[in-house]
Amino acid sequence: MKTLIIKLGALGDVVRTTVLLRELPGKIYWLTKKNAADLLHSTKITQHFFIENSSDIRKLGKMQFDLILSLDEERATLKILNGLKTKRRIGAFLDTKNKVDYTPEANILYRMSKISKLGKKKADLLKKQNGKTISEILFNMLGKKFGAQEYDLNTMPKAAKGTIGLINISTGIWPNKYWYGYEKLRDLLKEDGYEVNFLGMRNTLKEHIDDINNCAIIVCGDTLGMHIALALKKKVIALFNCTPPNEIYDYGRMVKIISPIWKKHFFSKTFSEEAIRAIPVSKVLQAVKQTLI
Repeated sequence: MKTLIIKLGALGDVVRTTVLLRELPGKIYWLTKKNAADLLHSTKITQHFFIENSSDIRKLGKMQFDLILSLDEERATLKILNGLKTKRRIGAFLDTKNKVDYTPEANILYRMSKISKLGKKKADLLKKQNGKTISEILFNMLGKKFGAQEYDLNTMPKAAKGTIGLINISTGIWPNKYWYGYEKLRDLLKEDGYEVNFLGMRNTLKEHIDDINNCAIIVCGDTLGMHIALALKKKVIALFNCTPPNEIYDYGRMVKIISPIWKKHFFSKTFSEEAIRAIPVSKVLQAVKQTLI
Protein backbone atom coordinates (compact mmCIF):
# COMPACT_ATOMS: atom_id res chain seq x y z
CA MET A 1 0.00 0.00 0.00
CA LYS A 2 1.41 3.36 -1.07
CA THR A 3 -0.37 6.51 0.09
CA LEU A 4 0.36 10.12 -0.77
CA ILE A 5 -0.94 12.83 1.56
CA ILE A 6 -1.20 16.27 0.02
CA LYS A 7 -1.37 18.87 2.77
CA LEU A 8 0.21 22.31 2.55
CA GLY A 9 -1.79 25.24 3.89
CA ALA A 10 -1.59 26.38 7.50
CA LEU A 11 1.16 24.69 9.50
CA GLY A 12 -1.23 23.92 12.33
CA ASP A 13 -3.34 21.96 9.87
CA VAL A 14 -0.25 20.02 8.82
CA VAL A 15 0.35 19.00 12.44
CA ARG A 16 -3.30 18.05 12.85
CA THR A 17 -3.17 15.83 9.76
CA THR A 18 -0.34 13.75 11.27
CA VAL A 19 -3.04 12.05 13.34
CA LEU A 20 -3.60 9.83 10.30
CA LEU A 21 -0.06 8.48 10.24
CA ARG A 22 -0.71 5.89 12.93
CA GLU A 23 -3.62 4.40 10.98
CA LEU A 24 -2.50 4.31 7.36
CA PRO A 25 -0.83 1.03 6.36
CA GLY A 26 2.21 0.60 4.15
CA LYS A 27 4.38 3.40 2.80
CA ILE A 28 3.27 7.00 3.32
CA TYR A 29 4.51 9.94 1.24
CA TRP A 30 3.70 13.60 1.88
CA LEU A 31 3.61 16.60 -0.46
CA THR A 32 3.93 19.89 1.39
CA LYS A 33 5.90 23.16 1.49
CA LYS A 34 9.46 23.59 2.71
CA ASN A 35 8.34 25.54 5.77
CA ALA A 36 6.62 22.39 7.10
CA ALA A 37 9.75 20.20 7.00
CA ASP A 38 10.34 20.29 10.78
CA LEU A 39 6.81 18.97 11.35
CA LEU A 40 7.23 15.85 9.24
CA HIS A 41 9.86 13.73 10.97
CA SER A 42 7.55 10.85 11.82
CA THR A 43 9.09 7.46 11.15
CA LYS A 44 5.81 6.56 9.46
CA ILE A 45 6.61 8.93 6.59
CA THR A 46 8.68 7.16 3.94
CA GLN A 47 9.52 10.40 2.14
CA HIS A 48 8.24 13.95 1.91
CA PHE A 49 8.27 16.13 -1.18
CA PHE A 50 8.22 19.92 -1.47
CA ILE A 51 5.90 21.63 -3.89
CA GLU A 52 8.55 24.33 -4.49
CA ASN A 53 10.96 21.75 -5.94
CA SER A 54 10.26 20.94 -9.59
CA SER A 55 12.44 17.83 -9.26
CA ASP A 56 10.19 16.55 -6.46
CA ILE A 57 7.11 17.04 -8.63
CA ARG A 58 8.76 15.13 -11.47
CA LYS A 59 9.58 12.26 -9.09
CA LEU A 60 5.98 12.13 -7.89
CA GLY A 61 4.79 12.06 -11.49
CA LYS A 62 6.72 8.83 -12.08
CA MET A 63 5.26 7.06 -9.04
CA GLN A 64 2.13 4.93 -8.77
CA PHE A 65 0.01 5.28 -5.63
CA ASP A 66 -2.79 3.16 -4.21
CA LEU A 67 -4.36 6.19 -2.52
CA ILE A 68 -3.93 9.95 -2.73
CA LEU A 69 -5.47 11.90 0.13
CA SER A 70 -5.90 15.40 -1.26
CA LEU A 71 -6.38 17.86 1.59
CA ASP A 72 -5.42 21.10 -0.11
CA GLU A 73 -7.90 23.38 -1.83
CA GLU A 74 -5.59 25.58 -3.87
CA ARG A 75 -5.92 25.32 -7.63
CA ALA A 76 -2.14 25.27 -8.23
CA THR A 77 -1.80 22.24 -5.96
CA LEU A 78 -4.74 20.47 -7.53
CA LYS A 79 -3.20 20.93 -10.98
CA ILE A 80 -0.23 18.91 -9.76
CA LEU A 81 -2.62 16.28 -8.41
CA ASN A 82 -4.13 15.84 -11.87
CA GLY A 83 -0.74 14.73 -13.17
CA LEU A 84 -0.27 11.99 -10.58
CA LYS A 85 -1.15 8.31 -10.93
CA THR A 86 -3.29 6.60 -8.31
CA LYS A 87 -5.83 3.81 -7.98
CA ARG A 88 -8.00 5.85 -5.63
CA ARG A 89 -8.35 9.49 -4.74
CA ILE A 90 -10.08 11.04 -1.71
CA GLY A 91 -10.45 14.78 -1.27
CA ALA A 92 -10.28 17.82 -3.51
CA PHE A 93 -9.47 17.73 -7.21
CA LEU A 94 -9.96 19.58 -10.51
CA ASP A 95 -12.74 18.16 -12.68
CA THR A 96 -12.71 17.87 -16.48
CA LYS A 97 -13.91 21.49 -16.73
CA ASN A 98 -11.01 22.66 -14.56
CA LYS A 99 -13.33 23.43 -11.64
CA VAL A 100 -12.48 22.57 -8.03
CA ASP A 101 -14.51 19.61 -6.83
CA TYR A 102 -14.26 16.95 -4.12
CA THR A 103 -14.99 13.26 -3.83
CA PRO A 104 -18.11 11.99 -2.00
CA GLU A 105 -16.00 10.74 0.93
CA ALA A 106 -14.72 14.29 1.44
CA ASN A 107 -18.14 15.93 1.48
CA ILE A 108 -18.13 15.86 5.29
CA LEU A 109 -15.10 18.19 5.25
CA TYR A 110 -15.49 20.32 2.16
CA ARG A 111 -19.20 21.06 2.40
CA MET A 112 -18.25 23.57 5.12
CA SER A 113 -15.16 24.97 3.40
CA LYS A 114 -14.45 27.74 0.93
CA ILE A 115 -14.92 25.28 -1.96
CA SER A 116 -18.30 24.06 -0.71
CA LYS A 117 -20.91 23.36 -3.39
CA LEU A 118 -23.48 24.86 -1.02
CA GLY A 119 -22.06 28.38 -1.16
CA LYS A 120 -20.21 30.41 1.47
CA LYS A 121 -23.21 31.35 3.61
CA LYS A 122 -24.40 27.77 4.06
CA ALA A 123 -20.83 26.48 4.45
CA ASP A 124 -20.13 28.98 7.24
CA LEU A 125 -23.35 28.01 9.01
CA LEU A 126 -22.45 24.33 8.83
CA LYS A 127 -18.97 25.05 10.18
CA LYS A 128 -20.41 26.98 13.12
CA GLN A 129 -22.85 24.16 13.87
CA ASN A 130 -20.39 21.32 13.34
CA GLY A 131 -19.90 19.13 16.38
CA LYS A 132 -17.13 16.87 15.07
CA THR A 133 -13.43 17.44 15.45
CA ILE A 134 -11.35 17.67 12.29
CA SER A 135 -9.54 14.52 13.44
CA GLU A 136 -12.86 12.66 13.48
CA ILE A 137 -13.72 14.02 10.05
CA LEU A 138 -10.39 12.96 8.54
CA PHE A 139 -10.87 9.44 9.87
CA ASN A 140 -14.46 9.33 8.61
CA MET A 141 -13.22 10.28 5.13
CA LEU A 142 -11.12 7.12 5.18
CA GLY A 143 -14.00 5.01 6.45
CA LYS A 144 -12.37 4.71 9.87
CA LYS A 145 -13.37 5.64 13.41
CA PHE A 146 -11.33 8.15 15.38
CA GLY A 147 -10.18 6.73 18.70
CA ALA A 148 -8.12 9.56 20.19
CA GLN A 149 -5.05 8.70 18.11
CA GLU A 150 -2.25 11.16 18.84
CA TYR A 151 -0.47 13.58 16.54
CA ASP A 152 2.92 12.31 15.36
CA LEU A 153 5.86 14.72 15.21
CA ASN A 154 8.40 12.11 16.32
CA THR A 155 9.58 14.47 19.08
CA MET A 156 9.87 13.04 22.59
CA PRO A 157 7.82 15.12 25.08
CA LYS A 158 9.89 16.48 27.96
CA ALA A 159 8.61 16.13 31.51
CA ALA A 160 8.96 19.87 32.16
CA LYS A 161 7.74 21.08 35.55
CA GLY A 162 6.22 24.40 36.44
CA THR A 163 7.15 26.60 33.50
CA ILE A 164 4.20 28.34 31.83
CA GLY A 165 4.61 29.28 28.18
CA LEU A 166 2.59 32.11 26.67
CA ILE A 167 2.36 32.11 22.88
CA ASN A 168 1.26 35.65 22.14
CA ILE A 169 1.65 35.52 18.38
CA SER A 170 -0.98 35.46 15.70
CA THR A 171 0.41 35.11 12.23
CA GLY A 172 -1.50 34.65 9.02
CA ILE A 173 -4.76 36.18 7.92
CA TRP A 174 -6.80 35.88 11.14
CA PRO A 175 -5.86 38.91 13.33
CA ASN A 176 -8.55 38.17 15.90
CA LYS A 177 -6.82 34.99 17.03
CA TYR A 178 -4.64 37.36 19.06
CA TRP A 179 -5.63 38.00 22.70
CA TYR A 180 -5.04 41.29 24.47
CA GLY A 181 -4.32 39.90 27.94
CA TYR A 182 -1.00 38.07 27.71
CA GLU A 183 1.18 40.72 29.38
CA LYS A 184 -1.29 41.23 32.24
CA LEU A 185 -1.57 37.46 32.68
CA ARG A 186 2.23 37.15 32.82
CA ASP A 187 2.48 39.88 35.47
CA LEU A 188 -0.19 38.30 37.68
CA LEU A 189 1.36 34.84 37.42
CA LYS A 190 4.84 36.17 38.23
CA GLU A 191 3.44 38.01 41.25
CA ASP A 192 2.25 34.63 42.50
CA GLY A 193 5.70 33.12 42.02
CA TYR A 194 5.22 31.19 38.78
CA GLU A 195 7.89 30.93 36.09
CA VAL A 196 6.48 32.40 32.88
CA ASN A 197 8.05 32.72 29.43
CA PHE A 198 6.84 34.32 26.24
CA LEU A 199 7.38 31.96 23.33
CA GLY A 200 7.81 34.02 20.20
CA MET A 201 8.71 32.74 16.76
CA ARG A 202 12.35 31.70 16.40
CA ASN A 203 14.73 31.44 13.47
CA THR A 204 13.60 27.87 12.87
CA LEU A 205 10.41 25.96 13.55
CA LYS A 206 12.45 23.33 15.40
CA GLU A 207 13.51 25.96 17.95
CA HIS A 208 9.85 26.93 18.49
CA ILE A 209 8.98 23.25 19.03
CA ASP A 210 11.82 22.95 21.56
CA ASP A 211 10.61 26.08 23.42
CA ILE A 212 7.15 24.58 23.77
CA ASN A 213 8.62 21.24 24.85
CA ASN A 214 10.45 22.98 27.72
CA CYS A 215 7.14 24.12 29.27
CA ALA A 216 4.59 22.30 31.41
CA ILE A 217 1.61 24.45 30.42
CA ILE A 218 0.96 26.44 27.26
CA VAL A 219 -1.48 29.35 26.99
CA CYS A 220 -2.26 30.25 23.39
CA GLY A 221 -4.88 30.88 20.76
CA ASP A 222 -6.07 28.50 18.06
CA THR A 223 -2.66 28.50 16.39
CA LEU A 224 0.23 26.31 15.29
CA GLY A 225 1.60 26.44 18.84
CA MET A 226 -1.60 24.91 20.19
CA HIS A 227 -1.28 21.90 17.88
CA ILE A 228 2.43 21.48 18.67
CA ALA A 229 1.68 21.61 22.41
CA LEU A 230 -0.98 18.92 22.02
CA ALA A 231 1.45 16.80 20.01
CA LEU A 232 4.00 17.15 22.83
CA LYS A 233 1.36 16.14 25.40
CA LYS A 234 1.47 19.47 27.22
CA LYS A 235 -1.39 20.87 29.24
CA VAL A 236 -2.96 23.57 27.11
CA ILE A 237 -5.17 26.56 27.85
CA ALA A 238 -6.56 27.48 24.43
CA LEU A 239 -8.42 30.70 23.67
CA PHE A 240 -10.98 30.71 20.88
CA ASN A 241 -11.81 34.24 19.77
CA CYS A 242 -13.08 33.64 16.26
CA THR A 243 -12.66 29.98 15.32
CA PRO A 244 -14.79 26.87 16.03
CA PRO A 245 -13.71 25.24 19.31
CA ASN A 246 -15.47 21.97 18.53
CA GLU A 247 -13.03 21.25 15.70
CA ILE A 248 -10.17 20.60 18.12
CA TYR A 249 -9.90 17.32 20.00
CA ASP A 250 -8.64 18.06 23.51
CA TYR A 251 -7.07 14.67 24.43
CA GLY A 252 -8.17 15.29 28.01
CA ARG A 253 -5.37 17.80 28.54
CA MET A 254 -6.77 21.00 27.04
CA VAL A 255 -8.99 23.62 28.63
CA LYS A 256 -10.93 25.56 26.01
CA ILE A 257 -11.84 29.14 26.88
CA ILE A 258 -14.40 30.23 24.34
CA SER A 259 -15.28 33.82 23.53
CA PRO A 260 -19.02 34.48 23.92
CA ILE A 261 -18.93 36.31 20.59
CA TRP A 262 -16.70 34.00 18.53
CA LYS A 263 -19.47 33.39 16.00
CA LYS A 264 -19.86 37.14 15.46
CA HIS A 265 -16.19 37.37 14.46
CA PHE A 266 -16.08 33.96 12.76
CA PHE A 267 -12.91 33.82 10.63
CA SER A 268 -13.02 37.58 10.10
CA LYS A 269 -10.00 39.05 8.35
CA THR A 270 -10.81 42.46 9.85
CA PHE A 271 -9.17 43.22 13.20
CA SER A 272 -11.63 43.85 16.04
CA GLU A 273 -10.75 45.23 19.46
CA GLU A 274 -14.00 43.73 20.71
CA ALA A 275 -12.99 40.25 19.54
CA ILE A 276 -9.55 40.19 21.17
CA ARG A 277 -10.92 41.57 24.48
CA ALA A 278 -13.97 39.31 24.86
CA ILE A 279 -12.18 36.82 27.13
CA PRO A 280 -11.23 38.40 30.50
CA VAL A 281 -7.78 37.92 32.01
CA SER A 282 -9.32 36.68 35.26
CA LYS A 283 -10.91 33.71 33.49
CA VAL A 284 -7.62 32.65 31.90
CA LEU A 285 -5.72 33.14 35.16
CA GLN A 286 -8.19 30.92 36.99
CA ALA A 287 -7.87 28.21 34.32
CA VAL A 288 -4.06 28.25 34.55
CA LYS A 289 -4.08 27.94 38.34
CA GLN A 290 -6.62 25.13 38.29
CA THR A 291 -4.52 23.29 35.72
CA LEU A 292 -1.45 23.61 37.96
CA ILE A 293 -3.20 21.96 40.91
